Amino acid sequence: MRPWIEERLGSLVAAGGIGWAVYHGTYETHDLVQGFTAVYLTSGPLELCAIGILIWLHGKYRKAASVNR
Repeated sequence: MRPWIEERLGSLVAAGGIGWAVYHGTYETHDLVQGFTAVYLTSGPLELCAIGILIWLHGKYRKAASVNR
């Protein structure tokens, strides 16, 4: 996989995680404090966002450390 594809894929996965967290925090819970706690304690949205950020960072690293440009 090329580094620029990895960057775009990682950013899309991170955006999906953020969207899922916002959906879960606003639609499923109606109280602000309860919504934040529900998103923070729910496994899924934040982990997906973190995985997307790691994929994006790995793509950036591969692009910066490329030997044959």
